[in-house]
Amino acid sequence: MMATGSIQTLDPINAKGSGAGYNQYGEPLMYFPDGLYPPEAALVEDYSMSEDGLTYTFNLKQDLTFHDGSEFTAQDAVYTYRRMAESPNSRNKDDIIGQTMTIDHEKDASIAAPEDEETLDDIVPQSLAVRAPDDYTFEFDLASPFEYTLFQIAGGNWAMLPENAVGDIEGYDGEYSYNEFFSTANGGPEYAGLGAFQVDSWTKGSEITLSSFENYWNGEPELDEIRFTVVTSGNTRLNRFKGENAHILEGMPTASFNPDNVSIEETKGSREVGTYTFDDGMEVNYGQIPALTTEYLVFNTLEVPIPVRKAFAYALNQHDVAENVYKGTATPAYHITPPDPYPTFEEGVTSRETYTRHAEEGYQSNTDWAENGYPYGYGETMLGEATQVMEDAGYGPNDMYSVTATTISGNDAYTQVLTTLQSKLRAAHIDMEITEANFGTIISQAINGSMEVFALGDGMEYPGPQNFLRYLHGKNPSGQFTRWGAEGSYYDEELRQFARDTWDEQYAGDDATPETRNEAFQTIEEVNWESVQELPLVNPISQRFWHQGVDVDMYGVMENQTFDDVTIQ
Repeated sequence: MMATGSIQTLDPINAKGSGAGYNQYGEPLMYFPDGLYPPEAALVEDYSMSEDGLTYTFNLKQDLTFHDGSEFTAQDAVYTYRRMAESPNSRNKDDIIGQTMTIDHEKDASIAAPEDEETLDDIVPQSLAVRAPDDYTFEFDLASPFEYTLFQIAGGNWAMLPENAVGDIEGYDGEYSYNEFFSTANGGPEYAGLGAFQVDSWTKGSEITLSSFENYWNGEPELDEIRFTVVTSGNTRLNRFKGENAHILEGMPTASFNPDNVSIEETKGSREVGTYTFDDGMEVNYGQIPALTTEYLVFNTLEVPIPVRKAFAYALNQHDVAENVYKGTATPAYHITPPDPYPTFEEGVTSRETYTRHAEEGYQSNTDWAENGYPYGYGETMLGEATQVMEDAGYGPNDMYSVTATTISGNDAYTQVLTTLQSKLRAAHIDMEITEANFGTIISQAINGSMEVFALGDGMEYPGPQNFLRYLHGKNPSGQFTRWGAEGSYYDEELRQFARDTWDEQYAGDDATPETRNEAFQTIEEVNWESVQELPLVNPISQRFWHQGVDVDMYGVMENQTFDDVTIQ
């Protein structure tokens, strides 16, 4: 197979932009079989939740072993969860002690956060409410109920590690240093997971090789080996696949895809499977599924003023992007939340009046709401408005605003979108330079706040709007990619306070209901319209191509799939 970017790390808690294969060598307590939801038990015999929705109890399977031969016990789960919450190496603290799913813990009042913000670094060591009553029972307590808890912990960043493998949290000296355990030296033999395949060798910029693990909990895999080769160019990946130098191709460059070459033969729920015939006559297997993903432009509001962000929105025509760039493999996006998990409103039920606009009718779907309210042109480019908003801000032909937009190397769709915008924005007094970087670099720079504008696609860890919208209501802005509301950023304080109050009262308040949460979700979407922190582009269709001799199922909507039952003729 082929990886689209460098494999930055094997560490689950530092896995943002890590690259390929994590579903093969890592295993969390729960999993999505072939990417289908709801999640099912992987490493556990059974599980239960208390009546108040706060305590989860997992009875672990016995006699399971890590790749290094050590036995998996509840102490390993305690250690794994604590690392995610407490380790300075964790990029996923928000998933375990953040705004949505929060395992109960104590906070150190002496650790200061920026003014009007909170920090996730103030957790008191060893206070996380996770415990092992015995070797095969694992429990944790939530601070408040969260309906997608089992979805969340089925994600790849929750993969189990042996207790005390790395000494980067209090109470553990570590058998290896951080760099040793996740090292590429000598193939990284120190790494031990519970996945169907074990790591044989790994080089960040070139490849990772995995071999079958005979003691996998679900039976020894059929395949002997999986090799992911790093190939950043989409065209090169396509040519290698057509040359039969790769068995599976995950997605195709949009410029090369011809929808007329698709023949759908079977529908399995939302999955469609059939064949794809290349222009030279080669026929391969084909599968597609609407992804729980939104592709969008991210603005660093510390760098990019509000008028410039609005000019981008006026210049963009999402319908045109979906039709002419993605060639029907995506639908136009006007919300950050994808269509399937978007909240619906019963007929006659109205949304709360928002800061940016009010709804006097009960729109019933994502598309209806955007069609009747999106302020920057639904299915059209409003170049006159883009020009006017920039001229009102003092820009003109002799005083252009300069900005740099970064796209993922090898992603021709993002490049096409930005190139099309480039000429339109120039007419609106914006001079945009386009640069490329690999995915891991983009994530690192986004965390550091060193980019102005960048293109990104984000898939949901669970099918709920809060998965994305938790980042857009202005809480803890110094830790968000957009920095909206951080000191020195370009933002409207009244709008931010409205968003904060809405989220705290209607989503997180003691009296919150499913109805008020849905209203909060719609409000935050409209706040994003007004603030243009993230500018939605499309909701894509995920595609897979595989050769005739490969027996693999098309994955489900969660897209997490282990190749333990894949065979090759």
